Amino acid sequence: MGSNIILYKASAGSGKTYNLALKFLEFVSKEGKESLRNLLAITFTNKAAFEMKQRIITFLKEIVKQTEKGKDLSAQLNLSPEKAEELLVYLFSNYDYLQVKTIDSFLLTLYKAISYELGLETDFKVSTYIKEELIEKALTSFYPYIEQDKDLKDLLEKFIETLLMDKESLKINFKNTFVLDLKKILEKITYHKELLTFLNKEELIQHLEERGKIYFKFYSVLRRFLEQTFFEEKEIFIGLWKEKIASFLLKEEQGILPWVYVKLGNLKGVIIDEFQDTDRLQWEALQPIIEDLVSKQGLLVCAGDPKQSIFQWRGGDPTLFKEVLERFKYYEIKEEVLSNNYRSSRVVIEFNNRFFEKLKEEPITQEALVDLVFAKRDNEEDKKKVLKSITNEFQTTFEHVSQNPVQTYKGRVEVRTISIDKTASDSFVEKAKEEILRILEELKPQEGLKDVALLLRENKEVIEFSSFLISQGFHVLSSSSLHLKESLAVNTLVSILKFIAYPDDEVSLATCLSGPAFPEGKEILEEYLSWLINGNSFTLLSFLKDIKADFWKTRLSPLLSLKKGLSLYKLVLELVKTLEIEKQFPLELAYLYKFLTVVFTLDRRGEGLEEFLLYWEKYSEDELDIPQVENCIKVLTLHKAKGLEFETVILPLGWTENRFSSDLKLVFYNGKVFYGKKEELPEEGKLGWYLDKAKNRLELLNLLYVGLTRAKKNLFILCPDQIGGFSPIIKIFRKVYDLLEKENLEINNSFSS
Repeated sequence: MGSNIILYKASAGSGKTYNLALKFLEFVSKEGKESLRNLLAITFTNKAAFEMKQRIITFLKEIVKQTEKGKDLSAQLNLSPEKAEELLVYLFSNYDYLQVKTIDSFLLTLYKAISYELGLETDFKVSTYIKEELIEKALTSFYPYIEQDKDLKDLLEKFIETLLMDKESLKINFKNTFVLDLKKILEKITYHKELLTFLNKEELIQHLEERGKIYFKFYSVLRRFLEQTFFEEKEIFIGLWKEKIASFLLKEEQGILPWVYVKLGNLKGVIIDEFQDTDRLQWEALQPIIEDLVSKQGLLVCAGDPKQSIFQWRGGDPTLFKEVLERFKYYEIKEEVLSNNYRSSRVVIEFNNRFFEKLKEEPITQEALVDLVFAKRDNEEDKKKVLKSITNEFQTTFEHVSQNPVQTYKGRVEVRTISIDKTASDSFVEKAKEEILRILEELKPQEGLKDVALLLRENKEVIEFSSFLISQGFHVLSSSSLHLKESLAVNTLVSILKFIAYPDDEVSLATCLSGPAFPEGKEILEEYLSWLINGNSFTLLSFLKDIKADFWKTRLSPLLSLKKGLSLYKLVLELVKTLEIEKQFPLELAYLYKFLTVVFTLDRRGEGLEEFLLYWEKYSEDELDIPQVENCIKVLTLHKAKGLEFETVILPLGWTENRFSSDLKLVFYNGKVFYGKKEELPEEGKLGWYLDKAKNRLELLNLLYVGLTRAKKNLFILCPDQIGGFSPIIKIFRKVYDLLEKENLEINNSFSS
């Protein structure tokens, strides 16, 4: 098998899953079928885990059938058709031995395996975020201790004082501000790389100046109460349990690893996909197991692409590649660059090769990074100090960007300039909508709309463009980032459905009246409250029937009669029509149509209105299998599109500028911790601040790379002719593309083959 540590650097479309599935079967072929339970493959998403399982099974079937591909696989793996069939039968008989799962799924299994040692029960729910109500409950438990402890009381007062000092202005709803700030601190602190290096929180506090100390002393105290609240609710925040695993396994004196292996099975191989998206806590939790594995000559395979590192905002750490090389430098490590592209047409690959190779040329790189990281008013000396470091990081990240085309199908790349007014983004969106319609009309007679994707930067753009395309008569499949419970149109429908199901429920009725479906509803509620204040004892329902009889008879009573004889889906359709929901909420059509799809799916299962409302209370965006529609336009954020491919991609580059601020106002540099805004920091802290900003902005280049590499055949890029008011990325794209045009590299506004 050669080296026991293999690092695959896998650019977009380079056959990463194919190679990992091969490596998986190579291990099992050599070690025997029983070794299946000793090999763990870790992916980033459930979809990726499914794809790898599917690829492993497909490979075995090909070998058994001895197809042309199967013969090649058989030779590569030294696996005969008879052995492949035996392994396939064993796999289906022991499917639970096939350990291909997401990293968090594996860590949760590990957590449950050692829950007794951690003093926890096993029947808990996992939360990927901290609910505001749990913070409020923890604070409620915390308050009684304040009166008994003067230091705690002083700490709370100082924390509130600091919080107010850090706000641009005092908000009216201070409670929400206070809770949301705490939520942000608690969530960020559980994956921040530098924070985790301070295993001793007291050591961290010593490195902070006064305001930073107040934040983290308060966090340390509150955390105990928050953990207790989670414990009482039988719930646990994902960040906290990953941290517990890491700290528990890192305590070498416990000699816990053998015990972990007894519970989980003795691992002899670990394969990690999308390594650049692994966060620090995940790695810290895996590290003791991996170090033990490597020391026993076990297999470690890590595959990923720093150029596609677009999840650093939630902890993804592309520097782990370097860390593996350093940590295991005394072992034989094989680094392999997967340089073939099996996804895209030659023309798409050549465009991307030329674009990024031009961007890598020294003077262009320097100009691009200055545009990306620095403002005009920034100090020239600061620029010089930071530029060398970030240039090296950029060059390292995009070192292996050029790829070799494999596919022979035709394609095209078009960069279409959008002429806009100087008011920038609003004008771009409207002009981009017109251009997208033109592209879709062009595609219809040529290739149809079977696999067209519109890739956008933000969720709000997904909503707006989805609603626009729906209003133009196109079928649209939006990313699941459309959270239905955030939609006013959907919430309006749900409140009316609750009223229809439970007309005696005062809360449902009041919610229904206060919504936009009944413009006069708020006035009626105010009148009802006046009646109550004056000593009347009407219920809201009797008030409507007796005092507001016309409104009841003409507006509400007809809704109640709809329930009789109509299925759930037809009931909701009738409400949409009767209340003119599409007309009332023209910008929320994407939400509305996704909601109708959810209702239709449940209706087809035989669910009624009451069952739907019970389901809705616990509804999760990811748990329902929503059927796809033929020839629909897929509208996704770039983050959702990562790992996916489409026949045709439309990429509007109307990205707006987002102001940078360091996480929690903490800056880590040279082993020190600084706290505050850039202008408040000493020179050393300011350099760290610039490096943090550079890391944040370089991720935008990664996002651009992801967008440009999703297309199989056709890539349409919409770029504004003005750069003011847009992200510096737009200026960089425009500058590099214009240089390529001047060099006459067969671009001339369009690649085609």
